[in-house]
Amino acid sequence: MATAIRIKFSRKGPVSYLGHLDVLRYFQKAIIRAGIDIRYSEGFNPHQILSFAYPLGVSMETEGDYCDIEVNSFDSIQDIVDSLNQVMNEGISVISASIVPDDKLNAMASVAMAEYNVVLNDISIVNEDIINSYLSRETIEIEKEGKKGEIKKVDIKEGILELKKNNDMLNMKLLSGSTLNIKPAQVVETLCKYENIDVNIQKIIRVEIYQSSDDDEYIPLGQF
Repeated sequence: MATAIRIKFSRKGPVSYLGHLDVLRYFQKAIIRAGIDIRYSEGFNPHQILSFAYPLGVSMETEGDYCDIEVNSFDSIQDIVDSLNQVMNEGISVISASIVPDDKLNAMASVAMAEYNVVLNDISIVNEDIINSYLSRETIEIEKEGKKGEIKKVDIKEGILELKKNNDMLNMKLLSGSTLNIKPAQVVETLCKYENIDVNIQKIIRVEIYQSSDDDEYIPLGQF
């Protein structure tokens, strides 16, 4: 019987410019090189049972991303981590792995919130008063294009769970999922618009991805 394994990994440096499909193919090859007994789908075109929680945008780095795989057999969780790290290129590192309980959703369906650090060209412009003024607004609206090409306004205020300065970066926790999916760039764009400041994003680092617990708390995707 196959076992679902959730792998936590980081991706930094030049490899952050790989597109999602490139990262998918990279992991498929790394799994083969690592000798992991991964399960394949059935049918005329079998493929590895492998899926990512929340695909990253090109140029975004991550300190805590996740993918799910299914394996037919394995010696130990640590052996999976070590075997993958032995074949990984510089910039991609497996941090940990865990067995996914049978009653849990897959990684992609479990995503509820994501945490980011955003490096700006001039963080000194963004002070506590500006952040408090921004968060105290009744609405924070962005414009999105609908399925039929129409432009509609969407209020993202309730999706900004936390926004603060973290040394020389902006730290933000944003709702992420099928209902409301907030991007860091949308927060910075509206912050500039509403508070009349001019800053540019230099780098976005995804720190962690969270799921909802049975107690309605947010816990890391790899925690069960």
